[in-house]
Amino acid sequence: MVLVGLTVLGLVVRLVGLGARVAHQDEARVASWILHYVAVDAWEYRPIIHGPFLPHVNGAVFELLGPSDFSMRLVVAVVGGLLPLSAWLLRARLRDREVLFLGALLSFNPILIYYSRFMRNDVLLGAFGFLAAAFVVRAIDTNRSRYLFGAAIAFGLALTTKENALLYPVTWAGTLVLLLDHRLVRSRYDGGWWDTLRGISKRVLRALWRTKYSIAGSLFALLVIVVAFYAPKPEFYQALLAPSQLPAVLETATLGTWEKFAELWGSTGMQEHFYVTFLLHLLGVVAVGGLTTMVFAAIGFLADRYGNRYPRDLVAVGFFWGLASLLGYPIVSDIKAGWTAVHVLIPLTIPAAVGLSVVLDRAELALRRNQRQTAAVAVVLLLGAATVLAGSGVAINAVYPADDRNPVVQYAQPAGDMKPTLEEIETIAAENEGIDVMFYGEEFYTPNETEQGASLDIETGGYAGWFDRLPLPWYLEQYDARVGSTEDPAAIAEHDPPVIITLEEETGTLQGEIEGYEKTIHQGYLHDRPIVFYVRS
Repeated sequence: MVLVGLTVLGLVVRLVGLGARVAHQDEARVASWILHYVAVDAWEYRPIIHGPFLPHVNGAVFELLGPSDFSMRLVVAVVGGLLPLSAWLLRARLRDREVLFLGALLSFNPILIYYSRFMRNDVLLGAFGFLAAAFVVRAIDTNRSRYLFGAAIAFGLALTTKENALLYPVTWAGTLVLLLDHRLVRSRYDGGWWDTLRGISKRVLRALWRTKYSIAGSLFALLVIVVAFYAPKPEFYQALLAPSQLPAVLETATLGTWEKFAELWGSTGMQEHFYVTFLLHLLGVVAVGGLTTMVFAAIGFLADRYGNRYPRDLVAVGFFWGLASLLGYPIVSDIKAGWTAVHVLIPLTIPAAVGLSVVLDRAELALRRNQRQTAAVAVVLLLGAATVLAGSGVAINAVYPADDRNPVVQYAQPAGDMKPTLEEIETIAAENEGIDVMFYGEEFYTPNETEQGASLDIETGGYAGWFDRLPLPWYLEQYDARVGSTEDPAAIAEHDPPVIITLEEETGTLQGEIEGYEKTIHQGYLHDRPIVFYVRS
């Protein structure tokens, strides 16, 4: 019940004020594409917006609740909020208090909270990947193969979120190799490494043979999920009615998806950067938003590995998994972004939960033995952990959620509070006739733009000027605002729009055209991108 309570509280933290922060450019870009998908009732995989999970699921959410900042983030918030329940699957390998500490860390880690309140795939991938691993552990612990189906479904969903889901099995395989090496090193004192290796191989092969039908069924379930999500729509639904079309659709959903993925993300140009710079950035983000998890993960790993006669594989797997992600993601990342830390922190919560339990155990033992200094140190460590967790959580998520003083925030997040101005534009769009919003200047200009907007280019994902306007198109589409653009000040006088939007460097060419307008400036990025809004007063 305590774990459920922690999960409910974590959900509340994620849902309160979920729509308050103005959309990040990535959020707005993908959300606009989802609106386009819903409008045309068609979809095909485009790797630049990652997997199909959010387009399909949020498409349904938008139709049910309507598009808004709240609804676009809702699914990620719910998945991130429910993640702590997965700790229950590990109860055979963790003590009760370790399960609760694990649930608490998954509920209240500041970075996991922030990116659970953000429409992006990383929390989805991290949650589904962690759940898949937890199901496998539970299957081993209970000898019940039905948990393999849970693992397959969870990992199938992970594959639909983001392409770096492919890194998860690689990481897991690496951790298993390290565990095997540890077994072989210890076996030098227990009869020889060859006998140990042969014994492990036999047990693994017997287990695989015993569960072969469950494994086959699980892999089939995983394939069904991947095909159902990645197959182009409506071709997939048409193929279900006309089976002769099904082979072509299946090929598109599998080989076609791989080819598109390899063409974009497989190219070395996407990862051409200085490794140390990216590593230092990731370390900085983790230090600010995950210090408690990092410190106690080290304590838990070291205490379990060198303080116990029989170290627990689960603790080592969590530590090696997180460490591999910390060192590996700076290699494969294409940009420096705080959301990468999600993949580091989620697995590290396992050894961190053990570390918190170790310190609490030491405090209790010291109190029973009247060792006041030892007890005081342990209590200070636990209070410090709670203080850092709470303090950084409030700072990251409440005080500086869209500020350049917050290293967790990626730079394409609009700074400050743009919402009042956007609400004013929404009111104007509902009452005005003709063009509601006129974009002015070379960067925002779109040739042949009409009051109905410009045609969305399927290949590029936008049109000239569209990307530079982000996140504004996401809001203007919701408001059904009629949008125009120009580089000629005379066109503004001709259309007499109630709202003019331009960059600050363009304002010098507007003189009489802005008389009678109230000027407001908002930063389009965290810094160095002032966008000027002229709203007729």
